[in-house]
Amino acid sequence: MKLKVAFMGTPEFALPGLESIYKNFDLVHCYTQPSRPSGRGQKISHTPVKNFCIKKNINVSTPVNFKKNEELQKLNKMNCDVIVVAAYGIILPKEVLNIPKYGAINIHASLLPFWRGAAPIQRALLAGDKKTGITIMQMEEKLDSGNIILQKEIEISEENTAQEIHDKLALLGGDLINNALKELERNKKIKSVSQNEEKATYAKKIRPEETKIDWNKSGIEILRQIKAIGGWFKLGNERIKIFDAKISNIENKSSGIIIDKNFSISCGNNDAINPKILQKSGGTKMDIHEFLRGFEFKINQKVN
Repeated sequence: MKLKVAFMGTPEFALPGLESIYKNFDLVHCYTQPSRPSGRGQKISHTPVKNFCIKKNINVSTPVNFKKNEELQKLNKMNCDVIVVAAYGIILPKEVLNIPKYGAINIHASLLPFWRGAAPIQRALLAGDKKTGITIMQMEEKLDSGNIILQKEIEISEENTAQEIHDKLALLGGDLINNALKELERNKKIKSVSQNEEKATYAKKIRPEETKIDWNKSGIEILRQIKAIGGWFKLGNERIKIFDAKISNIENKSSGIIIDKNFSISCGNNDAINPKILQKSGGTKMDIHEFLRGFEFKINQKVN
């Protein structure tokens, strides 16, 4: 008999796990965050999970939280064996975690106990980690602290952006949750090991001010920032964001100076940042060649 699963998730990251459950198990219901206005026109936009549910004709609910008794009663009546959570973005009280027979299982984008919290991919890149991965874990009230069911790592290269790592981990999460649920279906129990609390680190939510580039930092620090969360600066009144770049070495030069016709910018440690993908305020992302067409600047001009 197939496992009865309730799924809770919101962004693109959740989709491979949701699709795996939809194909291989009895998906009784989905939960996602409420649809909200977005973009310049403030048009109501569904979450990626809700769009998937509409397309596949899956029952979906969008509660703001689970404080109301009717939401708990509704979940209780589903009689699901397990809840699977992937980047849901809503805190689940113990009343929810205790409803299913086998509790709730989370797909987390780090090698727990490292990088518990909201921004594990970005924090791993900012820290210069050489590896990350997916952890399938049992959920409890304390943030990302439950027992580990499955874990698999991938390498991070200096070339990887957060989006590339995100996409790899999303697919890996889909595979691992399938493996974990298949084992639960066969054995009617979950094997797991506890986390080492002494090694726990926390991936705080990215603050807007962290995305501003400090040109006094070394090239490798700025490059990690760009690849993890993007980085912005101002040239005159124009706000420019860099999404990808590379580093080169230069002779002694003040930081934050445009040093050549390719829009390379000097920074600390005798390094320069050579932008590859950029975006002007209100514009679209462009490669450096497209960006420079018709864009006026002067060599030795100061940024910020």
